[in-house]
Amino acid sequence: MLPMAVDDGAIAEPAALARALRPRLGAHPVPQSDPRTRGLLLELSGSPDGHAWLRAELPELAGLFTRFAGDADSLYVLAVNQTPPTATDRFLLRPHVDRRWLGDGFGSAPPRWTTMVYLDFPTDARGGELAVFPRGAFDASGPVSRDGARQTVEHHHGVLVTPLPGRACRLSGELPHAVLGYSAAPQATWRLAIVLAEFARDPTEPPPRGLLT
Repeated sequence: MLPMAVDDGAIAEPAALARALRPRLGAHPVPQSDPRTRGLLLELSGSPDGHAWLRAELPELAGLFTRFAGDADSLYVLAVNQTPPTATDRFLLRPHVDRRWLGDGFGSAPPRWTTMVYLDFPTDARGGELAVFPRGAFDASGPVSRDGARQTVEHHHGVLVTPLPGRACRLSGELPHAVLGYSAAPQATWRLAIVLAEFARDPTEPPPRGLLT
């Protein structure tokens, strides 16, 4: 068993939260494989000041942050990702281990854990799963091809998690994971997910950029 857990009732009203967040989204601040991807990215501490900042600046996410961010001494990276339809057998996000985005590149340390929370996914869509792999699954390989994604998942004993609205998936920060593409009707809403990663404070890295320490 992989060190991960899935909760299908993590968010009681995912559609309402999705409606509240969509007007907040712009061009994604982290480089993406598909330039149509929209989103936002926050850094804040788990301290009372961090919670207070979020309640004041982005209250839509305050309840979710309170539920999933439990360590006051940690640094949290919170991202909202709205991803467009692509192809069901192609990685939209290739296998990777999360790192903190520093503005001009990624940090070196993985998070302690990462939680994905799904808010919206077209009811008639196919694909779009999160693929979670055993630790070190790609250590001996070079860059992973985006094509043939489902065969790659099978070959490396990955676990697929369907992006069901209201579902949360929490996994160890050292586990490689990926996002598969999906197909949907032309006018369907796009896959919308929240990613919350908890990092140990590293005094050699910059503090949260423009937010609370």
